[in-house]
Amino acid sequence: MGWKAVRDHYRIEHFVQVTDAGICIGSPYIHDIIVVSVDRGEIVRRWDGIRSNSDLERYLEEMDADPVKLAELVAADDVFERSIPVYTYEGGDIIEKQCEALGYPNVTHDGCMQYENTFSPDAELVRTWAIANAQAGIEWMREALEQTEKTRAEQSHRLAQREHDLRRLTERDRKPST
Repeated sequence: MGWKAVRDHYRIEHFVQVTDAGICIGSPYIHDIIVVSVDRGEIVRRWDGIRSNSDLERYLEEMDADPVKLAELVAADDVFERSIPVYTYEGGDIIEKQCEALGYPNVTHDGCMQYENTFSPDAELVRTWAIANAQAGIEWMREALEQTEKTRAEQSHRLAQREHDLRRLTERDRKPST
């Protein structure tokens, strides 16, 4: 995938990263001002506020001027000067990736933004973060389940009451209450 080829060709000064949405060009506040699909190599999102930024306007003008070139760049294999190991985690897995430069706002070779609390050259530190994240997730999920069980019990009680009310109202031999 050619996220770096796109960044270099269009001289993009904004952040460039790859997400599930595609190749995202953005800022620390809005990461997906412009999104280019990785499968078709075409622009799939343009943020409305672009007119206020000449660099963003330039990227779009150049991409729009030659959509075939944009698609070629997206399909290109990126070439990197360095391959520094960096670690992150997904669920219970510690994952080694490669990057040209460590730390935020740099990205890995596969386009992942290296956020300070999820990427490190120290695999043991990442393992510590992953454990803390898993523990917090367990605590949160236990609390959510307790609340769900409490809500379910309350709703079951209300349902039983409504069923009781309906039985009383539909008994044929029942005399009205006075």
